[in-house]
Amino acid sequence: MDDAERNKPLTGMADELDRREALRQLAAAVRGDGIDIDTESTPARFSVAVEHPVVVPGTDRRVKLRFRVAVGVLPDVEADIWGAITSPDGFSRAQARALGKRVKAACLGSPAIAKARDRVDGWLSSMAGRAGSFGDSWRPKAFADELVRAAAFGGRIPRLQTLLDALEEAFSTAAARAGLKVRRERLETASGLGVYLDGFASARAMVRKLRLFVGPTNSGKTHAAMDRLAEADSGCYLAPLRLLALEGQEALETRGRPCSLVTGEERDVRPGAAHVSSTIEMVNTNRVWGACVIDEIQMIGDADRGWAWTQAVAGVAAPEIIMTGSADAIPYVKRLVEATGEDLEIVEFTRKSPLRVQEEKVPLSEVRRGDAVVAFSRKDVMALRRELLGRDHTVSVIYGALSPEVRRAEARRFREGTADVLVATDAIGMGLNLPIARVVLSTTRKFDGREERELTASEIRQIGGRAGRYGMHEDGRVAVLDGESINPVRRALTSPPVPPEDPRPWISPNLTHVEAIAQELDTDSLVRVLRTAGQELLRAHQTFRMTDLEGRIQAATAVDRAKLPLSVRDLLARCPIDVRDQNQLRLLGGWALNQGRGIPNAAPVGAERFRHHVGTDVELEAAERAVKELTAYAWLAYRFPEAYPEMDLCQERRATLNAFIERTLAERSLARACPVCGTRLKANHRFRVCDSCYASRVEQRVRRPGESAGEERPHHRRVHHPLPGGRGRSRAGR
Repeated sequence: MDDAERNKPLTGMADELDRREALRQLAAAVRGDGIDIDTESTPARFSVAVEHPVVVPGTDRRVKLRFRVAVGVLPDVEADIWGAITSPDGFSRAQARALGKRVKAACLGSPAIAKARDRVDGWLSSMAGRAGSFGDSWRPKAFADELVRAAAFGGRIPRLQTLLDALEEAFSTAAARAGLKVRRERLETASGLGVYLDGFASARAMVRKLRLFVGPTNSGKTHAAMDRLAEADSGCYLAPLRLLALEGQEALETRGRPCSLVTGEERDVRPGAAHVSSTIEMVNTNRVWGACVIDEIQMIGDADRGWAWTQAVAGVAAPEIIMTGSADAIPYVKRLVEATGEDLEIVEFTRKSPLRVQEEKVPLSEVRRGDAVVAFSRKDVMALRRELLGRDHTVSVIYGALSPEVRRAEARRFREGTADVLVATDAIGMGLNLPIARVVLSTTRKFDGREERELTASEIRQIGGRAGRYGMHEDGRVAVLDGESINPVRRALTSPPVPPEDPRPWISPNLTHVEAIAQELDTDSLVRVLRTAGQELLRAHQTFRMTDLEGRIQAATAVDRAKLPLSVRDLLARCPIDVRDQNQLRLLGGWALNQGRGIPNAAPVGAERFRHHVGTDVELEAAERAVKELTAYAWLAYRFPEAYPEMDLCQERRATLNAFIERTLAERSLARACPVCGTRLKANHRFRVCDSCYASRVEQRVRRPGESAGEERPHHRRVHHPLPGGRGRSRAGR
């Protein structure tokens, strides 16, 4: 028996390999007709290459589009193949040619081809309609060239959907380029951001006088502004911080004007009060006031919060608006006032006591009573505190993670002399009047949340200006710690402000803008609305520019899954949480989900762990985070009392935590603890974690994947090799 007879299938016997071989022969017979067979599928699936000439809308350019149309399964052909391979003669080339004619007729006559051509024509018609909305910005001839390139596919014939995807991508790219200006203008017009000033009807309807009181710290400009505010029958004082708002309330009441306090987390409404002191984000632009004072106006140039100052200057309805701050604000305010068409009077104030640069660097051993040592992170503040306590100083500290109540208590300790040295971040630059004789910068660089950079001249002037309180010190001095350069300080304090490259004030979309953008985009996604606003709007606007919305977008991502109206989610996304802390983002997201389900949210319970007298450094940091969570809960409880019903309990726990933090910070030394397990560490312990946690971490690193913790590992033991000089393991290892 020869090989051909041996390999010939038995009558009625065949397998999948025989079937695939027959399909390959059939595919070879029809390949010249553009027909392709998927031999790997069961049953086999057929497709045919189609050439469809079209005319690019708006031009006389003809383009031949080539694509592959799926015909699907041909049951009769499948049956004939199976019958042939199980026959005594098997599947021959003659049968392949004969069957190929049937396949060609079936494929070329398939109704799927007409449907595919209709899909192409429909896409071209849709494209023409969408392109028409771009008006003169659309260039159809240029797009025809891009369409030809997109349809080429390097000589290959793509499937119809692949071709349509490529054409749509080419159109999207061309449309984005040609219609971006049109889209931006449409969105800006629809949202109202393009005509931002028109959104403040009360302010636009009245004649306002704008006054800008500029001068360095300790020049009396805010005092003069508060005198004028107290003369008005009604008015509002707008501050960047709750501490300043509280000082504003006290300043007005000492001038005989009852004044209410309104911040994001609290309301202190005084009966019969016609004056209100509030944080600037809480400004009421619908009420008509007798006068308004907007403090720290130089913040209008801040990319994160500057929008609130723009909103206040543009929107407060009062015949007299007084802005107080440094001269850095002048270019921004001028650009804004030019847009409103109002009058601006600039009044310059001079410092009451001189501010001098101390050329000699200050060793830490020469820090003296009345000094404020400034760092730019909590970690550095606590390290300086520890060093100064070791040099027999009493120290109060102020940094951003502390609540306003604790900051004020720490400021009081320094003001009353209980603490002879202050260690602080640039949080002392606003809202605290302190008897500082000398400001000592520990560094002239800071991490601003995005990058580490040099301090700006404005920041150095703002911080350094806290030295030399009038009536307490003849002059103020600004110095740097040993090892730092005094040059940036000298330049900042002896040179006039440098105009900004872009003096356009910042603005941020409010709820009206958000809802209008959502309607224009036909979306309910807050994230998409904010991303569109941040990436597309106000790029070429002559007066305004869009604020940095990334933090708000991250918060929106946390709340967007909740079944809540867009307006509610937008308000939740403004909640004062640290978006860099994933735990706080998860907490906000969980609150939003509960609110959407109608489940009341309980106040955070972290305060129960801090009822002892004082804590360790680890407990202090945990207590600060717990205060932030309670502050966020209080902020939401004022706006959604039914969803966050435990306001009283929240404030009670917040007060407990603040008292614990105050007691801990007032201690002569701060006990150390392991951040992993909380075990107390000796003051001279060389490493951040305890020995037990470090050993567990090493054990986990050397353990094999899948090996249990109690499993013995033969032929291996860990050996500690001291480094030269007897220092043991490096600090970096722990």
